Amino acid sequence: MGGLRVSRPARPADPARGRVIVVSVVVGVLIVIAAAAGATAYVSGQRQPAESVAGPASAAAPSTSGTSGTSVEQSGAPTAAPSIPGTDALGFLGTTARCADGDRPKMMVLTATSQAVVCDHAGALYYAGWRTDTGSGTRIDGVLPAGPGWVARAPDATINITPAGLVISAANGEFTEPATGFWAAP
Repeated sequence: MGGLRVSRPARPADPARGRVIVVSVVVGVLIVIAAAAGATAYVSGQRQPAESVAGPASAAAPSTSGTSGTSVEQSGAPTAAPSIPGTDALGFLGTTARCADGDRPKMMVLTATSQAVVCDHAGALYYAGWRTDTGSGTRIDGVLPAGPGWVARAPDATINITPAGLVISAANGEFTEPATGFWAAP
């Protein structure tokens, strides 16, 4: 009887199960879109009051704090200071998640385990990041705009940077880090 195989009859496709899967996927996509739209609206709503408050305050009295008021970009035009605690006009204080002197930050994002900045160096974008859990930093040149954010491609990983946070794709899987703080240049 060693050669006898017992097989199960094929199960007919369950159309209700297929609909549940499709509905689940659609709901998941809508949640991601709503989160990105909400983060964009939050950033847009936060940026406007900061600019209107910073303008008159900086004209009336000079700012003594590195994280409030305005900073001067390469062009000499003032820009709103980052709204994330522990940052200044170049990025995160005390880490490698900073732009080089003379470069302008396009955005900064803070997650539970990462700090990231996309910087502009004469029109070329680069990513400067810091992992708080491992204490390691990274810089990736050649960052490109992608949808509501940017994408940084390294040989071992791709990092999508959006108002909603970071999505890191590597050989060992895809990891999402929701934003706990986000700032974008006006």
